[in-house]
Amino acid sequence: MAKPSTSLLKRRLDIAEIVRKNGEIKVDDLAEMLAVSGVTIRNDLNYLEQQGYLKRSFGGAIYTAQQGASAAPPREQSVGVDKELETEMARQVAALIDEGETVFLGSGAILRKVIPFIAGFSDLSLLINDLAHVPFAKEFLTGETVLLGGVLSSEGNLVEGDLALTALRHYRPSRALIAVDHIAEDGTLSVRNAASASLMSEAVTQSEQVIAVVANRPVYGEKRYAVGELAQISGIITPQVVAAEYHSRFLNVGLTNSYTNNECLTWLNTALQKAK
Repeated sequence: MAKPSTSLLKRRLDIAEIVRKNGEIKVDDLAEMLAVSGVTIRNDLNYLEQQGYLKRSFGGAIYTAQQGASAAPPREQSVGVDKELETEMARQVAALIDEGETVFLGSGAILRKVIPFIAGFSDLSLLINDLAHVPFAKEFLTGETVLLGGVLSSEGNLVEGDLALTALRHYRPSRALIAVDHIAEDGTLSVRNAASASLMSEAVTQSEQVIAVVANRPVYGEKRYAVGELAQISGIITPQVVAAEYHSRFLNVGLTNSYTNNECLTWLNTALQKAK
């Protein structure tokens, strides 16, 4: 059974979506729509404002999300993607996960947002190496959560090294969820962090299926580290503007668009999906 906080998260996600669609809305209207008190809505709006989903106005809220699909290429980091788009990408990732799986959840804000969407999965084992995932897993998940052993990264937020690799091989995840910075013309997937690349590469090798998130358009000329090949990916989630950059590369390895909304797309390799 999902923890009680799941309903809190769902209501807040619903509020963010309502504000986005309406542009501006009053507290009283939200309270009536969601059948909760005005005090509850104000607390929700305060939280959503802190997270960057909206801006409080007198008696209500205004949608102020940045445009993730800007014509100018953003830097390749999560801060360049608006928070609502991150949430939609996380939602689409979660839709590809099944009960009973052992899932490696890679590092980063977008993948962290997947956790609440799988809150109802009681028969699920989650393998993590990002310490920032821990409080989310503790709050929302009822299944097994495994923090891979190892040493702290130089930034102090990731567990890495030989012990983490050994633990990953021991658990042999059925699915790996990874965030990728770049896809080369030859299909090589890469990230900017060398230590993260080692664990992600092992996750790609050990997992039966791999879901990748590519949140930003490519920025060329930066040092990157390979983690796998596009042909190994069973599913990929991208904003529309990123999909436009990589469209031909996706088609070359057999990825097809299986789901689209106004913000982002899910691409699946049907041959690898059938091998599940």
